[in-house]
Order: sequence, then C-alpha cells, then structure tokens
Amino acid sequence: MKINLTNIIEHFNNLSDQVRYCILVGVVMLIILLDLFFLVSPQINSIANVNDQIKKLSQDTQEVLADRARIVFLKKNLQEARVQLKWLQSKVRPIQEVPAILGTISSIANECDVKIDQLAPDKAHQQALKKASYGKYYALPIVIKARCGYHNFGRFLNKLENEDLYFIMKDFIIQNDDTDIHMHQFSLTIKVILVDRTSRFKNL
Repeated sequence: MKINLTNIIEHFNNLSDQVRYCILVGVVMLIILLDLFFLVSPQINSIANVNDQIKKLSQDTQEVLADRARIVFLKKNLQEARVQLKWLQSKVRPIQEVPAILGTISSIANECDVKIDQLAPDKAHQQALKKASYGKYYALPIVIKARCGYHNFGRFLNKLENEDLYFIMKDFIIQNDDTDIHMHQFSLTIKVILVDRTSRFKNL
C-alpha cells in the first residue's frame, strides 16, 4: 500500500487549527512515551538493580561488622578465661606439698589468734577428680576444729582464701563455747584441690 504524503499534508492543512493542535500534542506525547519506554525504562531498571546491590552490600557490611564485633568479644572472653585458668592453676598445689599446706593453715590461724584443736587430712576420703596430660587431680579433705571469736575466724578464712590454695569449704558447724561467751567452736572441712604431676611420667 503506497502512502501519498502530499494528500496527507493537504488534508492536515485543511483541518481546523484546534484539530491540528490536538494532533501535534498527541504526536509529542507519543514521542515522549516512546522515549520513556525505550530509553528511560532501562535506566530505571538499572537504577533499581544498583539500589538492590547497594542494599545487599550494606547488609553484607553490617554482617561483617557484627562478625568482627563477635570475634573481638570472643577473643576477650578467651583471654579472660586463660587468665582465670592460669590463676586457678597457680592455686592448685602439688600433692607432695600437703605438709606445707598444713603448716600454712596453722600459721594463718596463729596470725588471726585462732586456737586450732584439730588439723588433719582425711586421706581415707581423698577423691580422684581428673587425669590430664600434665598430671592427675585430687580433692583432699582437711578437717579443721578451732576455737575463737567470729571476727577472728572471719579473718582466718579471708587470709586462707587469699593464699595460693584452691579449696571448697563444706560441713561448716558453729557451736557456743560453754567456758567463754566470747569464744565459739568451729568445725569445718575444706576440700583442697591438689595435683600429682609425677603421674604423667609414670604413664610415659
């Protein structure tokens, strides 16, 4: 089908000004719509993709920062645990030092004016705890019976806890002393944690 442009132009010129104006506006709008469809739409899609990538990158960055903070937190906790373990290990005395431990307890009692009536290890109830590559651990009960005032006994326990000695206190009994209202009879058992490092050589 052959299109005669001359007839179309003549027909367009014969139209009223208002109709021609409407046709021109329609053509301009069509051009704008086509421009939006073919040019702007792909750009909008590209911008949307870039925005999604930015969001994903932001989320990844936040996750990396959170993981980094967790690593710092875990390192700090690990360091604190190592310090705590080293401190505990320094308080675990060799099993061969039981006589020296008894001497330390007796010396502290004298410093605090605590009268010791009984200070004896209960080897019959010694308990094996754990075997490790660097030794075997035991809990040795030591029975303590003493007479003194509340204040003196409190000082005695406080000094004992500050010594290089790891122990658990149990069976704590307090009774009034009939001969002196200011004195009390204290009976307790402390389970001292000890290590036998010679056992690691026996197993080699």
